[in-house]
Amino acid sequence: MRSEMPEPTLACMPGLLRPPRTVEISLRDGRSLHGWRLEGKGSPLVMLHGLLDSSECWSQLAQANPHPSVAFDLPGFGNSDLPTKPLISAYAEDVLQALVELEMSDVTLVGHSLGGAVAAALCELAPERIASLVLLAPAGFGRIALAEVVSVPGVRELTRALLPRALRSRLVLDASYRLFVTAGEELPIEVARRLGREAATLTPGAVMATQAVVDAGRSRAGFHRRRIGYHGRVEVLWGEKDHVVAPSHAAAVRRALPQASVSMWEGMGHYPQRERPAQLAGFLEAACAGVGLEPLLKARRSRSPQPVLRAPSWPPADGSRSALATCTRRGRAR
Repeated sequence: MRSEMPEPTLACMPGLLRPPRTVEISLRDGRSLHGWRLEGKGSPLVMLHGLLDSSECWSQLAQANPHPSVAFDLPGFGNSDLPTKPLISAYAEDVLQALVELEMSDVTLVGHSLGGAVAAALCELAPERIASLVLLAPAGFGRIALAEVVSVPGVRELTRALLPRALRSRLVLDASYRLFVTAGEELPIEVARRLGREAATLTPGAVMATQAVVDAGRSRAGFHRRRIGYHGRVEVLWGEKDHVVAPSHAAAVRRALPQASVSMWEGMGHYPQRERPAQLAGFLEAACAGVGLEPLLKARRSRSPQPVLRAPSWPPADGSRSALATCTRRGRAR
Protein backbone atom coordinates (compact mmCIF):
# COMPACT_ATOMS: atom_id res chain seq x y z
CA MET A 1 0.00 0.00 0.00
CA ARG A 2 1.35 3.42 -0.92
CA SER A 3 1.83 5.89 1.91
CA GLU A 4 1.95 9.67 1.68
CA MET A 5 4.33 9.93 4.64
CA PRO A 6 7.84 11.32 4.02
CA GLU A 7 10.40 8.62 3.30
CA PRO A 8 11.81 7.54 6.69
CA THR A 9 15.45 6.90 7.41
CA LEU A 10 17.27 4.81 9.97
CA ALA A 11 18.11 8.03 11.77
CA CYS A 12 14.55 8.05 13.13
CA MET A 13 15.32 4.98 15.23
CA PRO A 14 16.61 5.43 18.79
CA GLY A 15 19.40 3.41 20.31
CA LEU A 16 21.77 3.42 17.34
CA LEU A 17 25.58 3.29 17.33
CA ARG A 18 26.50 0.27 19.37
CA PRO A 19 30.26 -0.16 18.93
CA PRO A 20 31.15 -3.00 16.51
CA ARG A 21 33.98 -5.41 17.22
CA THR A 22 36.29 -6.74 14.53
CA VAL A 23 36.07 -10.46 13.81
CA GLU A 24 38.93 -12.45 12.32
CA ILE A 25 38.48 -16.19 11.87
CA SER A 26 41.47 -18.41 11.08
CA LEU A 27 40.25 -21.08 8.68
CA ARG A 28 41.63 -24.61 8.75
CA ASP A 29 43.87 -24.12 5.70
CA GLY A 30 45.48 -20.94 7.04
CA ARG A 31 43.28 -18.42 5.21
CA SER A 32 41.26 -15.91 7.21
CA LEU A 33 37.70 -14.63 7.14
CA HIS A 34 37.02 -11.15 8.46
CA GLY A 35 33.98 -9.16 9.52
CA TRP A 36 32.48 -7.48 12.54
CA ARG A 37 29.91 -8.14 15.25
CA LEU A 38 27.55 -6.14 17.43
CA GLU A 39 26.30 -7.22 20.82
CA GLY A 40 22.56 -7.47 21.40
CA LYS A 41 19.81 -9.59 22.92
CA GLY A 42 17.95 -12.55 21.49
CA SER A 43 18.78 -14.82 18.56
CA PRO A 44 21.63 -13.65 16.35
CA LEU A 45 21.50 -12.15 12.87
CA VAL A 46 24.21 -13.22 10.36
CA MET A 47 24.54 -11.17 7.15
CA LEU A 48 26.28 -11.99 3.86
CA HIS A 49 26.83 -9.30 1.22
CA GLY A 50 26.81 -9.37 -2.56
CA LEU A 51 29.36 -9.04 -5.37
CA LEU A 52 31.87 -6.13 -5.12
CA ASP A 53 30.54 -5.36 -1.65
CA SER A 54 31.71 -5.96 1.91
CA SER A 55 30.40 -6.33 5.43
CA GLU A 56 30.20 -2.51 5.64
CA CYS A 57 26.93 -2.54 3.68
CA TRP A 58 25.10 -3.97 6.72
CA SER A 59 26.31 -1.55 9.38
CA GLN A 60 23.25 0.73 9.51
CA LEU A 61 20.81 -2.16 9.40
CA ALA A 62 22.57 -3.95 12.23
CA GLN A 63 22.46 -0.81 14.35
CA ALA A 64 18.70 -0.63 13.78
CA ASN A 65 18.16 -4.19 14.99
CA PRO A 66 18.44 -5.10 18.71
CA HIS A 67 19.64 -8.64 18.04
CA PRO A 68 23.30 -9.68 18.15
CA SER A 69 24.62 -9.20 14.62
CA VAL A 70 27.56 -10.56 12.68
CA ALA A 71 28.52 -9.56 9.13
CA PHE A 72 31.29 -11.29 7.22
CA ASP A 73 33.43 -10.18 4.32
CA LEU A 74 32.88 -13.08 1.94
CA PRO A 75 36.08 -14.73 0.66
CA GLY A 76 37.82 -12.45 -1.81
CA PHE A 77 36.13 -9.27 -0.55
CA GLY A 78 36.87 -6.75 2.16
CA ASN A 79 39.69 -8.10 4.30
CA SER A 80 38.99 -11.80 3.72
CA ASP A 81 41.28 -14.07 1.74
CA LEU A 82 40.23 -15.59 -1.59
CA PRO A 83 38.12 -18.76 -1.60
CA THR A 84 39.77 -22.09 -2.30
CA LYS A 85 37.83 -22.41 -5.58
CA PRO A 86 35.14 -20.50 -7.51
CA LEU A 87 32.20 -22.52 -6.22
CA ILE A 88 29.27 -21.33 -4.09
CA SER A 89 29.81 -24.36 -1.86
CA ALA A 90 33.37 -23.19 -1.10
CA TYR A 91 32.09 -19.84 0.16
CA ALA A 92 29.47 -21.60 2.28
CA GLU A 93 32.04 -23.93 3.81
CA ASP A 94 34.17 -20.97 4.90
CA VAL A 95 31.23 -19.19 6.50
CA LEU A 96 30.22 -22.40 8.27
CA GLN A 97 33.71 -22.66 9.77
CA ALA A 98 33.26 -19.13 11.07
CA LEU A 99 29.88 -19.94 12.64
CA VAL A 100 31.37 -23.00 14.34
CA GLU A 101 34.33 -20.98 15.61
CA LEU A 102 31.99 -18.29 16.98
CA GLU A 103 29.68 -20.99 18.45
CA MET A 104 26.68 -19.49 16.68
CA SER A 105 23.41 -21.33 16.23
CA ASP A 106 19.70 -20.54 15.97
CA VAL A 107 20.66 -17.69 13.63
CA THR A 108 18.60 -15.66 11.20
CA LEU A 109 20.77 -15.88 8.09
CA VAL A 110 20.50 -13.00 5.61
CA GLY A 111 22.07 -13.12 2.16
CA HIS A 112 22.02 -10.51 -0.60
CA SER A 113 22.73 -11.41 -4.25
CA LEU A 114 25.94 -13.52 -4.18
CA GLY A 115 25.45 -13.76 -0.41
CA GLY A 116 21.96 -15.17 -1.04
CA ALA A 117 23.40 -18.08 -2.99
CA VAL A 118 25.96 -18.67 -0.23
CA ALA A 119 23.24 -18.50 2.42
CA ALA A 120 21.09 -21.07 0.59
CA ALA A 121 24.08 -23.42 0.33
CA LEU A 122 24.91 -22.91 3.99
CA CYS A 123 21.37 -23.90 4.97
CA GLU A 124 21.94 -27.28 3.36
CA LEU A 125 25.35 -27.71 5.00
CA ALA A 126 24.16 -26.91 8.52
CA PRO A 127 20.36 -26.62 8.72
CA GLU A 128 20.51 -27.20 12.47
CA ARG A 129 22.25 -23.84 12.92
CA ILE A 130 19.79 -21.78 10.85
CA ALA A 131 16.50 -20.76 12.50
CA SER A 132 15.32 -18.76 9.50
CA LEU A 133 16.62 -17.68 6.11
CA VAL A 134 16.21 -14.26 4.48
CA LEU A 135 17.15 -13.97 0.81
CA LEU A 136 17.45 -10.55 -0.82
CA ALA A 137 17.48 -10.83 -4.64
CA PRO A 138 19.55 -14.02 -4.34
CA ALA A 139 21.86 -15.32 -7.04
CA GLY A 140 22.09 -19.08 -7.55
CA PHE A 141 18.54 -19.72 -8.74
CA GLY A 142 19.09 -19.51 -12.49
CA ARG A 143 21.35 -18.02 -15.11
CA ILE A 144 22.30 -14.35 -14.83
CA ALA A 145 22.97 -12.75 -18.19
CA LEU A 146 25.35 -10.04 -17.00
CA ALA A 147 27.52 -12.54 -15.11
CA GLU A 148 27.64 -14.88 -18.11
CA VAL A 149 28.71 -12.11 -20.49
CA VAL A 150 31.71 -11.08 -18.40
CA SER A 151 32.73 -14.74 -17.90
CA VAL A 152 33.10 -15.54 -21.61
CA PRO A 153 36.77 -16.35 -22.44
CA GLY A 154 38.37 -13.23 -23.79
CA VAL A 155 35.78 -10.98 -22.15
CA ARG A 156 36.81 -12.39 -18.78
CA GLU A 157 40.44 -11.42 -19.35
CA LEU A 158 39.39 -7.99 -20.61
CA THR A 159 37.20 -7.52 -17.55
CA ARG A 160 40.06 -8.52 -15.26
CA ALA A 161 42.29 -5.91 -16.92
CA LEU A 162 39.76 -3.08 -17.03
CA LEU A 163 37.87 -3.56 -13.75
CA PRO A 164 40.40 -1.75 -11.52
CA ARG A 165 40.26 1.29 -13.78
CA ALA A 166 36.45 1.20 -13.88
CA LEU A 167 36.26 1.00 -10.08
CA ARG A 168 38.35 4.14 -9.81
CA SER A 169 36.09 6.09 -12.20
CA ARG A 170 33.27 7.90 -10.44
CA LEU A 171 31.52 8.39 -13.80
CA VAL A 172 31.53 4.67 -14.64
CA LEU A 173 30.55 3.67 -11.11
CA ASP A 174 27.69 6.14 -10.90
CA ALA A 175 26.26 5.13 -14.29
CA SER A 176 26.47 1.43 -13.42
CA TYR A 177 24.92 2.02 -10.01
CA ARG A 178 21.99 3.96 -11.49
CA LEU A 179 21.34 1.61 -14.44
CA PHE A 180 21.95 -1.81 -12.94
CA VAL A 181 22.31 -1.84 -9.17
CA THR A 182 19.52 0.52 -8.15
CA ALA A 183 16.45 2.08 -9.71
CA GLY A 184 18.15 5.38 -10.51
CA GLU A 185 19.76 6.09 -7.11
CA GLU A 186 22.93 8.17 -6.89
CA LEU A 187 26.04 6.28 -5.83
CA PRO A 188 26.88 7.15 -2.19
CA ILE A 189 30.23 8.86 -1.93
CA GLU A 190 31.45 6.45 0.76
CA VAL A 191 30.79 3.48 -1.55
CA ALA A 192 32.65 5.13 -4.41
CA ARG A 193 35.62 5.84 -2.16
CA ARG A 194 35.72 2.28 -0.84
CA LEU A 195 35.60 0.78 -4.34
CA GLY A 196 38.33 3.15 -5.49
CA ARG A 197 40.56 2.23 -2.55
CA GLU A 198 40.02 -1.51 -3.05
CA ALA A 199 40.04 -1.51 -6.86
CA ALA A 200 43.20 -3.57 -7.28
CA THR A 201 42.45 -6.10 -4.54
CA LEU A 202 38.77 -6.53 -5.47
CA THR A 203 39.37 -7.80 -8.99
CA PRO A 204 40.55 -11.38 -8.26
CA GLY A 205 37.70 -11.92 -5.81
CA ALA A 206 35.15 -10.46 -8.21
CA VAL A 207 36.32 -12.72 -11.05
CA MET A 208 36.11 -15.84 -8.87
CA ALA A 209 32.71 -14.89 -7.46
CA THR A 210 31.30 -14.18 -10.91
CA GLN A 211 32.48 -17.57 -12.11
CA ALA A 212 30.87 -19.21 -9.07
CA VAL A 213 27.53 -17.53 -9.87
CA VAL A 214 27.75 -18.56 -13.54
CA ASP A 215 28.56 -22.18 -12.66
CA ALA A 216 25.68 -22.29 -10.17
CA GLY A 217 23.27 -21.08 -12.84
CA ARG A 218 24.44 -23.72 -15.32
CA SER A 219 24.78 -26.64 -12.91
CA ARG A 220 22.50 -29.63 -13.33
CA ALA A 221 22.37 -29.80 -9.53
CA GLY A 222 21.69 -26.08 -9.17
CA PHE A 223 19.12 -24.78 -6.73
CA HIS A 224 16.74 -23.91 -9.58
CA ARG A 225 16.60 -27.59 -10.60
CA ARG A 226 15.80 -29.21 -7.25
CA ARG A 227 14.50 -28.82 -3.71
CA ILE A 228 16.92 -27.36 -1.20
CA GLY A 229 17.39 -29.49 1.90
CA TYR A 230 16.22 -26.88 4.37
CA HIS A 231 12.79 -26.86 6.01
CA GLY A 232 12.96 -23.78 8.20
CA ARG A 233 11.26 -20.45 7.69
CA VAL A 234 12.24 -18.52 4.53
CA GLU A 235 11.53 -14.88 3.64
CA VAL A 236 12.48 -13.61 0.18
CA LEU A 237 12.58 -10.01 -1.03
CA TRP A 238 12.99 -8.67 -4.56
CA GLY A 239 12.78 -5.27 -6.19
CA GLU A 240 10.51 -5.20 -9.21
CA LYS A 241 13.13 -3.13 -11.09
CA ASP A 242 16.06 -5.42 -10.36
CA HIS A 243 18.25 -5.54 -13.49
CA VAL A 244 20.97 -7.72 -11.98
CA VAL A 245 19.06 -10.77 -10.73
CA ALA A 246 15.73 -10.79 -12.54
CA PRO A 247 12.60 -10.98 -10.34
CA SER A 248 11.49 -13.91 -12.50
CA HIS A 249 14.03 -16.00 -10.54
CA ALA A 250 11.55 -15.88 -7.64
CA ALA A 251 9.67 -18.75 -9.30
CA ALA A 252 12.77 -20.95 -8.98
CA VAL A 253 13.14 -19.95 -5.33
CA ARG A 254 9.57 -21.07 -4.68
CA ARG A 255 10.26 -24.44 -6.32
CA ALA A 256 13.49 -24.94 -4.39
CA LEU A 257 12.03 -23.68 -1.09
CA PRO A 258 8.25 -24.23 -1.21
CA GLN A 259 7.84 -22.76 2.28
CA ALA A 260 9.25 -19.40 1.13
CA SER A 261 7.21 -16.23 1.41
CA VAL A 262 8.18 -13.92 -1.47
CA SER A 263 7.72 -10.14 -1.34
CA MET A 264 8.16 -7.88 -4.38
CA TRP A 265 8.74 -4.19 -3.63
CA GLU A 266 7.59 -1.67 -6.21
CA GLY A 267 10.08 0.72 -7.73
CA MET A 268 13.12 -0.90 -6.10
CA GLY A 269 16.23 -2.21 -7.85
CA HIS A 270 18.82 -4.72 -6.67
CA TYR A 271 20.13 -3.08 -3.50
CA PRO A 272 17.57 -2.77 -0.67
CA GLN A 273 20.26 -1.93 1.90
CA ARG A 274 20.83 1.37 0.09
CA GLU A 275 17.46 1.96 -1.58
CA ARG A 276 15.09 1.10 1.29
CA PRO A 277 17.19 0.80 4.48
CA ALA A 278 14.43 1.67 6.95
CA GLN A 279 11.88 -0.65 5.37
CA LEU A 280 14.46 -3.42 5.17
CA ALA A 281 15.17 -2.94 8.87
CA GLY A 282 11.50 -3.65 9.54
CA PHE A 283 11.59 -6.65 7.22
CA LEU A 284 14.54 -8.10 9.13
CA GLU A 285 12.97 -7.36 12.52
CA ALA A 286 9.91 -9.30 11.45
CA ALA A 287 12.09 -12.19 10.30
CA CYS A 288 13.94 -12.26 13.63
CA ALA A 289 10.64 -12.14 15.50
CA GLY A 290 9.35 -15.13 13.55
CA VAL A 291 6.50 -13.36 11.76
CA GLY A 292 6.02 -12.18 8.20
CA LEU A 293 6.27 -8.54 7.21
CA GLU A 294 2.72 -8.37 5.84
CA PRO A 295 1.08 -8.90 9.27
CA LEU A 296 3.21 -6.03 10.58
CA LEU A 297 2.01 -3.76 7.78
CA LYS A 298 -1.63 -4.78 8.20
CA ALA A 299 -1.47 -4.24 11.95
CA ARG A 300 0.05 -0.81 11.48
CA ARG A 301 -2.62 0.16 8.93
CA SER A 302 -5.32 -0.88 11.40
CA ARG A 303 -3.86 1.73 13.82
CA SER A 304 -3.97 -0.64 16.76
CA PRO A 305 -2.90 1.26 19.92
CA GLN A 306 -0.78 -1.66 21.13
CA PRO A 307 2.38 -2.99 19.45
CA VAL A 308 1.52 -6.10 17.44
CA LEU A 309 5.06 -7.46 17.30
CA ARG A 310 6.85 -8.02 20.55
CA ALA A 311 10.27 -9.52 19.95
CA PRO A 312 11.30 -10.82 23.42
CA SER A 313 14.69 -9.10 23.34
CA TRP A 314 13.60 -5.60 22.29
CA PRO A 315 13.89 -2.99 25.12
CA PRO A 316 10.29 -1.90 25.74
CA ALA A 317 10.82 1.53 27.21
CA ASP A 318 12.88 3.44 24.65
CA GLY A 319 10.25 3.97 21.93
CA SER A 320 12.06 1.76 19.41
CA ARG A 321 8.99 -0.26 18.49
CA SER A 322 6.80 2.61 17.38
CA ALA A 323 9.65 4.24 15.47
CA LEU A 324 10.45 1.03 13.65
CA ALA A 325 6.81 0.38 12.82
CA THR A 326 6.56 3.87 11.35
CA CYS A 327 9.70 3.31 9.31
CA THR A 328 8.34 0.14 7.68
CA ARG A 329 5.15 1.55 6.22
CA ARG A 330 6.62 2.31 2.81
CA GLY A 331 8.10 -1.15 2.30
CA ARG A 332 5.48 -2.42 -0.14
CA ALA A 333 5.09 -6.21 -0.02
CA ARG A 334 2.54 -8.22 -1.90
